[in-house]
Amino acid sequence: MITINMVEANLIKIEDISIEQLASICDHTFLNRSEAFKHVAKKGQSSIKLRSVSFQQFLEKTINLRFLPFSVCVRPEEVSHTVKFLKDNNRSRIKVASVIGFPDGSLYGTDFKVAETNLAIDHGADEIDMVLNILKFKEGDFNFVKEDINAVVTAAHAKGAIVKLILENSELNLEETRKICELANETNLDFVKTSTGFSGSGAKFEDLKVMRDVFKKGVKMSGGVKMMNVKELLTAVSGRTDGLIELNPNKIRIGESSLLSGAKADY
Repeated sequence: MITINMVEANLIKIEDISIEQLASICDHTFLNRSEAFKHVAKKGQSSIKLRSVSFQQFLEKTINLRFLPFSVCVRPEEVSHTVKFLKDNNRSRIKVASVIGFPDGSLYGTDFKVAETNLAIDHGADEIDMVLNILKFKEGDFNFVKEDINAVVTAAHAKGAIVKLILENSELNLEETRKICELANETNLDFVKTSTGFSGSGAKFEDLKVMRDVFKKGVKMSGGVKMMNVKELLTAVSGRTDGLIELNPNKIRIGESSLLSGAKADY
């Protein structure tokens, strides 16, 4: 059985959640490629070098956060460097996640996704966040969708890694979200996840509520998670109506790029 390195699970009041407790379920994320830096590069500057500097700054800031995240999420090509950096700085307790078929799960074939999965894990990734083939799902080819998912899950589980499926909820209505979560229950997925952060919108209360109501395992909120909305989103993903939540990284994750680095201790 695939398991996650757990923190002690306990029920706490969402209203009283601390930054330290939030950090214990956060996947701190950097997924930009060099292309994302072209618009900020000055004449004569290299967007490749800008990305490299930005990524290194991300890693250095991460290990110096007051409260460390559960994991960092990076692209497959950055996994090896990330693992070494964390080890060299005595931060190996931070897990490393990587994205597969990202950000367009319909663009990449199953074989490509499996190859990325094996590469990322062989380079040290503990977790895989794969993107749903939303085109095949919209076409109603549910057998293909499940086979695509199971191929990645089988490869990952064989090497001790867990898998989260990114649904891209901004492209789905609530009934479609319900349906894909039902299909996910027919696979060996460990988590369903809201967003890549590269589409129209991110995590929303109503999507998370459906995901938690339908999917039997973990739920990850990602895309636009900020201090101003995180408690509301946690209420949806808690699956409870009493204002309490079980902060267990087996069940709940937050994908974020600025939630922890911009947080104040007394938020």
